[in-house]
Amino acid sequence: MSKLTVSRRDLLKGAAVGAASVAALGAFAGCSPAQTSSTSSNTSTAEPAQSGGYSWETPPEPITDIASEVDTDTLVIGAGLSGCACACSLAESGGNVTVVEKTSSWNGRGGGFGAIKSRYMDAQNIVVDKVNAKQHWIAQCASRANEDLISKFFNNSEEASNWLLDKAEAKNCFVMVGAFYSHDDVYAEQPGYHMCMAPEDAGLSSTGFIGAELLYLDAVDAGATFVFDSPAVQLVTDDSGAVTGAICETADGYVKYNAKNVVLAAGDIGGNVEMCEAYAPICVEYGQPRSQYTPVGVNTGDGHKMGMWVGAQLQDLPLPTMMHPQAFCWFHGPFLFVNLNGERFMCEDTWVQGKSLAINRQPDGIAYSIFDANWPTDLKNGLPYGGGMFWDSFRAYGSDLQEAVDYFQTQIPLYVEQGIAYQADTLDDLAKQIGCDAATLKATVERYNGMCEAGEDTDYYKKPVFLTPVKEGPFYALSVGPALLTVTGGLKVNTDFQCLNADGEPIEGLYALGNCMGDITAVDYPINVAGNSHGRCITYGYLLGKDLA
Repeated sequence: MSKLTVSRRDLLKGAAVGAASVAALGAFAGCSPAQTSSTSSNTSTAEPAQSGGYSWETPPEPITDIASEVDTDTLVIGAGLSGCACACSLAESGGNVTVVEKTSSWNGRGGGFGAIKSRYMDAQNIVVDKVNAKQHWIAQCASRANEDLISKFFNNSEEASNWLLDKAEAKNCFVMVGAFYSHDDVYAEQPGYHMCMAPEDAGLSSTGFIGAELLYLDAVDAGATFVFDSPAVQLVTDDSGAVTGAICETADGYVKYNAKNVVLAAGDIGGNVEMCEAYAPICVEYGQPRSQYTPVGVNTGDGHKMGMWVGAQLQDLPLPTMMHPQAFCWFHGPFLFVNLNGERFMCEDTWVQGKSLAINRQPDGIAYSIFDANWPTDLKNGLPYGGGMFWDSFRAYGSDLQEAVDYFQTQIPLYVEQGIAYQADTLDDLAKQIGCDAATLKATVERYNGMCEAGEDTDYYKKPVFLTPVKEGPFYALSVGPALLTVTGGLKVNTDFQCLNADGEPIEGLYALGNCMGDITAVDYPINVAGNSHGRCITYGYLLGKDLA
């Protein structure tokens, strides 16, 4: 076996190795063109201000040195998926809309979107169990999400999804509904994750999910105006407290936009360390530094801050995080997990957020998925009972389970080459490579194998079907670490997406979408409807655009 060039400690330096891991599944990396921000990102680790509060808690003085003014009916702040969906829907419905964006282009990322129903699902007889999906969503959010908002997504997902699919078909895009969802009864997930990719000859720039680019292009064709390199920095209100516009900072000075409606669609707080420390501290130590959200560091809670400065209320804290165990290897299945000390620490047949949180509590926020030469059989035998992301491959609905095995047989050698996975003929050698005590690792494996043979996990009660022993070399250790995709919490809204004040009343003229919007998730991101974050950006943007038009 060739000598590895990346040590265990090198792994913990993060970004370069994480990027290599993402490249192994390029469709799920950021899909926007290269972006540059017109303002520096707020990635300060500053402590709360001496007054006892955080830097954003005191509203700034009103900006008065206005260089120019622009009138529009609706101003959308942010050209991400939800902002582009709202602008496109509004413009196609005959409305007048301007979108301001802090970076130099629209922004898109990820591999696809989740739907409750679509014509692609109908064509394959794919049916979401809505009762199961709704109740698991509520449970995973600790009963703190707004059920009316969830139901609104469920009830309108089909119409909005088909609207986007029309656009994908018009560009001859490849559309696939994925099979990578868990069949477990406790961590039940639903089918409905749609991957939409542009063909090479389409003349488009997306390398992953095509949604944001399609919506941007059609919005422009329908008459929407987009202004880039123009970050919004302050909302404008009248004497009654109604929002009447916003001020953007540009190279030519401050521009005031006068609008009947302002939609906050400026993304999450994930690029702002101070806000993460205040509102989502669980992600700060490991998930936030390994963030794979693109453009890196751009989303700094701008919409949250501007909304709070005019009285909009944040949802209950802490804000929910979307953390996936994808910082290193993108495969780890339900196999034995050990920490840096070679000790088992969790039940491994859980959902992606559960894996991330459990690993987050371990030394250096890293674990290893340990399995032996029988992993192809073990994986295939377990998929009908479990599965989901980073356990199954990103394969099409209805495809053979062997496709997952075949794919990961190509990926594991690449992980080893990258130095994020290890292969050895003995457990002693494997322990040496990952840097743990060999006696500890062998004792962990011996105890685990004993429970596999007995058919009962008396340590963590993993389901017997996933108790696969580690006996026959070669042995493998795949690095697993949590990465923050986004913080999915934001400002409280009603079912018309109006921001709410301290009395629970709507603030006239102010709306929120995407990850500026709160209460659709809480505590944790509910992966049981995979891709629901993108799905509700599309659905809610579509609905609000029609309403505002």
